[in-house]
Amino acid sequence: MSQDDGQLLLACILGFGGGLYTFAKGFREFRKYRVVADTPEIPIRSIPMGLVHIRGRACGESTLLSPIAHTPCYVFKVVVEQWHTDSEGGGEWKHLATDLQSVKFDLEDTSAKVLVDAQSAELDLPSSPVREVRGHDARSSLNPGAGMPPAPLPAGTPATDAELLQYVEQARVRNITQLVGKGLSLISHGNDPAREPQRQNFLSMLTNPAGAAAGDFKTQMIKAMIMRKDPTGEFTRLALEVWKHPPGTPEFEAALVRFSQAYSRAMAPSKRPPDPAEILTQVRQHPQVLGMVAIAAASAEPQADPAAEKARQAALAYGREHALGATRERTTAPTGHYRFTEYCLVPGQTYNITGTCAENPHPRHERDRNLILQGTNEPTFLISSKSGHQVASSLRKRAAWMVLGGAAVAIVCLAIILGKAGLL
Repeated sequence: MSQDDGQLLLACILGFGGGLYTFAKGFREFRKYRVVADTPEIPIRSIPMGLVHIRGRACGESTLLSPIAHTPCYVFKVVVEQWHTDSEGGGEWKHLATDLQSVKFDLEDTSAKVLVDAQSAELDLPSSPVREVRGHDARSSLNPGAGMPPAPLPAGTPATDAELLQYVEQARVRNITQLVGKGLSLISHGNDPAREPQRQNFLSMLTNPAGAAAGDFKTQMIKAMIMRKDPTGEFTRLALEVWKHPPGTPEFEAALVRFSQAYSRAMAPSKRPPDPAEILTQVRQHPQVLGMVAIAAASAEPQADPAAEKARQAALAYGREHALGATRERTTAPTGHYRFTEYCLVPGQTYNITGTCAENPHPRHERDRNLILQGTNEPTFLISSKSGHQVASSLRKRAAWMVLGGAAVAIVCLAIILGKAGLL
């Protein structure tokens, strides 16, 4: 057998397997089409527990800023592709990573509104204009400002090429941790209800390490450590005192010294506590220390005293910004040619949702008892900007193409394999 025949045979074997996979996936798409087509659209006020089909306008207070177009949104998905050049001078785009992030939002119609958790949803949304960027020598600096990350641009201003190159590595890391998080969620069977919030935050942190769950998980771990070392709550009180003052002021530094000395006495009682000058020198040389103080203050429960609660919120804000800045500083700009396609679920637009209605574990008020999410018994969870008829028609066409195309590819490849083996 010649080398060309061997390559053709290998390609046919792979094509036969891919054809069978597409054929089987087509039947799954057809089942999804039947679920969507057979589930009638109902007003949000009348939704029961279980599979529902609703339509309404997206609204809510918390939003994300999409990384490519800098669009305020509740959900964004970015598909990152990299150009690969072959030996003959041609090439093709190959998938590198898919970055999906979301915050909970409300879907509202004329009758009522309901909370939606789109973390595991299949999205059928319009894309923003495709962006391309080329990376240069990794040793060259994208920003001459002493290696500092570029300042974030205002909402609505598209990302610069430098930001896009930094985002490539962030998206790649998030894509890997998302896969790990999903895998762990499939094999994890925690039975202790008391530990369920920690388990869910850990899984969510792996799925979206830059999201709020990462901060929640770190806060839980710091809080557990502080409770072991400081059962009286002195650390938390002193940390809150730090954030009652603007950073850099004499009051801020004095409170920071008191916190550091108390922390040192508890962690190493046999050693002499550091003097104020030494503490402030260490903080200036290692700014990440303030991030730990912020986490210690943020681990406190919501405070009845307005000044203490304001300090807790300031610590939370600093902790989030510190984590984001650290992520940006650690991210190196890669070389290569990249393409970005972004999809956003934005406030004020109308969407069709087919998903499972369940009880909201954290209701905000009396009328916030329901939550739309991916069900355990029925996994169909589709969010689309199209009308219900367009969604069903699109799913039906996709299922037909997969079934017929997969079968055709598998049959042709099998015929070539049998022919090469002399059995046809």
